[in-house]
Order: sequence, then C-alpha cells, then structure tokens
Amino acid sequence: MAQHPDHQAANQKLDNTLPATDDAATPNSALETRASPGSASTEEHRAQAPSSVRCFVLTVSDTRTEADDAGGALIRELLEAAGHQLVGSRIVRDDKISIAEALSQAMDGLGDPEVIVATGGSGIGPRDVTPESVCPRVIKEMPGFGEEFRRLSWAEIGAAAMLSRAFAGVIGRTLVFVLPGSPNAVRLAMEKLIVPELGHLVREVRPERREG
Repeated sequence: MAQHPDHQAANQKLDNTLPATDDAATPNSALETRASPGSASTEEHRAQAPSSVRCFVLTVSDTRTEADDAGGALIRELLEAAGHQLVGSRIVRDDKISIAEALSQAMDGLGDPEVIVATGGSGIGPRDVTPESVCPRVIKEMPGFGEEFRRLSWAEIGAAAMLSRAFAGVIGRTLVFVLPGSPNAVRLAMEKLIVPELGHLVREVRPERREG
C-alpha cells in the first residue's frame, strides 16, 4: 500500500537521525564479541585447562556392592573415556561418620585427587545424609552446578527435580561433586555439566595446573 507523502517524509527524517549499523562492514570478531561478551576469556581459560585430572569416585549406599554399583561404574567409565585418571573408588554406607572418613582418607591419600565425585544420599529421605557429611568442609560453594542440574532434570522428570540436593564445592584444593544415586541422573550430570568443564574447573582451583 502506498504511503501518504507526509508519512514518507517523516519516515525519511527518522531514518536520517538513526546511526548507521552496517553489520556487513563490521569485522566478524567484533560481531562475535558483541553477541557473546566474555566468551574469549572463557575460551582462553579452557585452552589452558589440563586435559587429564586425577579423580576419586565415592558411592554412598546401604545396599550397593561392587557387583551392582551402576552409578559409580558409570562415573568411572565416563571419566576414563574423557581421558581423566582414576586414582581410587570406594563404597560406604549412608552414615555421616563413614562418609566424612572416606572423604578425608581420599583427600589425604597418595593419589591426591583433584576431583571427588560422590553418588548417592543426596535426596530428602531419612538416610540421605551425604550433603550434611560434605558441606561442613566446603570452603567455597558452586551453587550454579546444583541449579543447572535441577534445571536440566526438570526436562526429564518434571517437578520431582526439586527433591535433589545435588551440589558442588571446593574443599581445600579439591573439587567435590555430590550426585544422586540414579544412573540416569549420574549420566545427565556427568555428560552435560561435569565432564565438559572438568579441566577448566581444576584450572581455576589449582592455578599451577594451567597449560599453554
């Protein structure tokens, strides 16, 4: 539909007052920076991250054994497939003292794990005490992990995601992740969150591990 001459004149005047935004003449690097500020810094940190880190796996369960510890086995499988070093694993009962002792022994062991991944005991049942056993030693929390895990879980299990108390933090110079016992939840956390950023996270906690 043809515009009234007065409207055409007004539109032309408006166009003349707007700053030019010729993306075709803008370097690609500038466009990328404008679209995702800070991404260059993140990529630089990832490039400096160690490709292999030392890991310990802790399964918390009253019933699991080495023969049927599906969650712990999956964690070990995914870590080793990503090129990380497994320095030990253990199964302990849902008991605060047992969990705390296992955590201390793992951190003080010869393997010097840079990462401890625990599975089990993160729900709201009477025997779910892993968070209470680990949290007192945490010096820095990483709330984004638990938040993002529950957001991703929502897509799979809906509102039941709120029952999970999965979390992560730093004890001394060791990263600690507490995951649910469900293999499906373990796979979600490992594949979507932990494995892709593990070297990057260790780089932040242990600056001397930076490469490149």
